[in-house]
Amino acid sequence: MPTPQVVFQILPSLVVGGAERLVVHLVEHLSRERFAPVCICLESPLGTHYEARVRASGAPLYFLGKGVGASGSVLRQLSALFQQYRPAVVHTHIIGLNYAYPLMLRYRTPARVHTVHSLAQREVGVRVGAWVRQLAFRYRLGGVVPVAVADEVRVSIQQLYGYPDPPLIPNGVPTDEYAPDPDRRAQWRQAHGIEPHATVLVHVGRFAPPKNHALLVEAFAQVRADAPLYLLLVGGGELENAVREQVAGLGLESRVRFLGVRADVADILRASDVFVLSSRVEGNPLSVMEAMAAGLPVVSTAVGGVPELVREGATGLLVPSEDAGALARAVQALVDDPVRRQAMGAAARQDAIAHFDIRHTVRGYEQLYEALLNRG
Repeated sequence: MPTPQVVFQILPSLVVGGAERLVVHLVEHLSRERFAPVCICLESPLGTHYEARVRASGAPLYFLGKGVGASGSVLRQLSALFQQYRPAVVHTHIIGLNYAYPLMLRYRTPARVHTVHSLAQREVGVRVGAWVRQLAFRYRLGGVVPVAVADEVRVSIQQLYGYPDPPLIPNGVPTDEYAPDPDRRAQWRQAHGIEPHATVLVHVGRFAPPKNHALLVEAFAQVRADAPLYLLLVGGGELENAVREQVAGLGLESRVRFLGVRADVADILRASDVFVLSSRVEGNPLSVMEAMAAGLPVVSTAVGGVPELVREGATGLLVPSEDAGALARAVQALVDDPVRRQAMGAAARQDAIAHFDIRHTVRGYEQLYEALLNRG
């Protein structure tokens, strides 16, 4: 049996987020007969459950201790890992490309891949990042293949760099892990003091400007219900305190729950009734796929790759960005009609199984890796 090919997955950290989740899924699901993943974080460990999952997978996990700004130490440590492993594939994410790019060239890595997780214009960065991407994608020096996670991201790569044919590999989630379970739904609600007959809205995402939590809270304040109504906010981030102040100012403290960064997102989704996303920008959001895999209808702003995931009127409702009234009306429509939201949720789960399962994503990357390795 041939020796598995070493695949480096290089990213800033394993903070809880969409790009990081893809890396965890790739490490967990890549065929170990063909590939041997090694996960390299440029920064220091954070103690997240993503780090624990990578360790549990048996894949080597390295932290290079990057602080603020560029780091020669990180480059030297990464070079030593290139020397040690001689990877067949180097797959970078976010600023991982900035450090890996010269080393891919120096060590003549056979297959070089970079996933663009958001619109290309948002990922450019400044100075080194912009320079590296111009060389890699506009001038195509070094054969680094940019992978788009959504059609809109693919178009942005073409427009920004003149790169004619970037491959499209949509993100995916392990749909089996999110299967609805009435017993676990009831247990989670009971443990967290939520009535069985309550209607629960949920949002999963960092408290950061692109997610626009302020719009979500403003819309939630307009929604009315006869039964108890809650909004669960899962995640952490720099704007959390500002959102807490907004919630307090609107007198919503008893109905909005701040749950923090969680390892039990699947159970939180099972305990919920509607997933709500208020983002200004998105790539191909895994949080939406997870919600759909859990059988939830989605109410979202029609940004980024979301309209590629949610079928308007069938698996969810889409509204314009920055329109709190439209978001509130869409949420209200599903709060008022449990039969409709359950039908949408069932259709959403079927779509997730058919189109968003992580097995499709992993297969796409495996085929890309092998195509690049075989072209030599």
